[in-house]
Amino acid sequence: MVSVMLVTAGLMVSACAPTPSPQVTPDPTAAATPSASADSSTPEPTAQPGPVESFLAWIDASRAPDVEKACAGLTPELADRMIAEMNSSGPVHVTDCAGMITATAELYRALGQSAEVDVTVQEQTDSAATLFATYVDSGDCGTVVMERSASGWIINELSEECAA
Repeated sequence: MVSVMLVTAGLMVSACAPTPSPQVTPDPTAAATPSASADSSTPEPTAQPGPVESFLAWIDASRAPDVEKACAGLTPELADRMIAEMNSSGPVHVTDCAGMITATAELYRALGQSAEVDVTVQEQTDSAATLFATYVDSGDCGTVVMERSASGWIINELSEECAA
């Protein structure tokens, strides 16, 4: 079960380097032209969290546990692999992602392990990120591979624990 927790934690540590905003050159004629929107108070669009923020949010959700949010942060292939690892390595057997997240959260709580993690972005593109995560208390580590989905950054099945 500890290896499942490490994989889970390792998967959650994802790269989140800020993506540079495109530079926009204002149209010189726009300043001279009155605009109705200049007087209105339209909200600024909010940026989606990057891979690091998404990984850290996943850790928080998995520890709460918020099973809906935590399971949504994993690809189905990764969730299946984690369930299989949990079932093969310990006394706890689960049938789905929600059960795995709940059991893992209870284990972390029982062991009193901190969720504090050091995350380093190893590589990041617009559609994928590779993070290296190390749990501060235990020293457990892993490579977290994230991909951008329609809903945001999620952890995929290429994530791996550090070799023991």
